[in-house]
Order: sequence, then structure tokens, then C-alpha cells
Amino acid sequence: MQVLHAGEYTGEIIHKLNVENSIITNTLYSTKSNNPAWHYHENLHICFVFQGGKAETKHRTQYTEKGGSIFFYHAEEKHRWIAYEPISKSANIEIPASFLHKYKLTELQVKEALQKSIDSKTLMLKIQKEILTNDTNSYAAIQSLLLELITEPVQLSPTDTPTWIRHVKELLHDSWNEEISLHDISQAVQVHPVTISKYFRKYFSCTLGEYRRKLKIEKSIDLIKSTKQSLSEIAYICNFSDQSHFTRNFKAHTGFLPKDFRNL
Repeated sequence: MQVLHAGEYTGEIIHKLNVENSIITNTLYSTKSNNPAWHYHENLHICFVFQGGKAETKHRTQYTEKGGSIFFYHAEEKHRWIAYEPISKSANIEIPASFLHKYKLTELQVKEALQKSIDSKTLMLKIQKEILTNDTNSYAAIQSLLLELITEPVQLSPTDTPTWIRHVKELLHDSWNEEISLHDISQAVQVHPVTISKYFRKYFSCTLGEYRRKLKIEKSIDLIKSTKQSLSEIAYICNFSDQSHFTRNFKAHTGFLPKDFRNL
């Protein structure tokens, strides 16, 4: 069994930064250089594959994820990567036990934060953008983004969340690229528009409009890397008014222009 110590990967590391002993990298894999052997990392490991998915074998179950997927591994969790496309690219974050202890976090809490947040992919891209920018503000910015990525924004138990809030969330995700008004939402969940407006930010940590834009940007991240559709076509699919509107929102949420992210 191959053991990968801090900062080691089976692919080629393009960029690398150490933030409080958490190691953030941009990694390139290829069918020629990828090592498909079973291995594990000594630290908790987060991997955002944003180009050319990987086939991952784990617990004797093989499945494939397309580009644009985030994977989480506990420290010393056995897995292997098998490149099935000529080139694959990913952003990786290793977080040591000392970092978790300092900020009073557990591995399970980090995993749940990644799964629950609508911002996981955009935060990973913002971290990548700061690594590329690499100015006097980047280190502190990355510290802040990393903590935002691995912690839940609102600590509420299921019993604290009204049923109608869960219904609103399901509706928004199901209709992410459709025109839907506050009145439509109100009718669907049988809750007054004023009540939705009053409590939306409390449970979603942003406004209704911001949340809907985040959903569309999340979908566009996948489309940019996993399809050959033009940016104007992607803007149309994601229901932005035009390509410039899409470009402004994508940059505001990720730090990248869509064309620059496609070339990353």
C-alpha cells in the first residue's frame, strides 16, 4: 500500500501553497503519468476535479464522476484514481489534524460542510484564483476562504429548520434554470411571501436572488469543463439574460472569467 505524505500526489503538481500546514495544490494527471495503485494520504484530503473526471474504486465499488465533482477522503482512507481521459486537472487540499484541532473541527464536520454548502466549488475556485494571484493579500484571503469552505455557515439542527424551508430548497434546486417568482414559490410551499422573505436569509445565508445565481453558477462550472458548448450557449442554458451577465456573475462568484476557467 502506497502512503502519500503531506503534499504528495500521484499526478504532477503545478502550483502549491502551505497555509497553516494545510497544503493546497493544483494537480495535473494524464493517462500516461497517472499511477492507479491503491494508496492513502496521511491527512484529510479534499479533491475538486474540474476537468476530465476520474474513475474511483473504493470498498470494491467502482463508479465514475464527471468533471466538476468534489471528493472527500478521511485521513488514511484507501482509494485509487484511474485516469480515463488524456488529461485531468484537480484542485487539492490536505488538512492535518493540527489544523482541525486549532479550529475545533472534526473530519466529519468538514465532510458535512462540503456536502451541504452550495458554495463548495466556487470557494475552491476562489482559493485557486488567490494562489495564481499570489500578492500580499493572498495568504490571508486563502486562510479565510479555507475556513469558510470547511465550516457550515449556519449551525442549525434539523428540528430547528421548518419543513417549508426544506421544500423551498428542493423547489429551487429542481427549477434552477427556470423563471420562478416569489409568488410561485409561495404557492408551491403554501407559505406567505412575507414569511419567506423574512426568514430566507436566516436559513440560506443569502438572499433569494443570490441563492438562485449561485445555483446557476454551480451548474455552469460543470458545463464549462464537461462540454464543448460555447459560453453564450451555456449562458442561455443557465438562464442568464446574456453572455455578459453570465460573465459578470461567474467572475463575482469564482474570481475567474468563464474563458479563463475553461483554459485553467
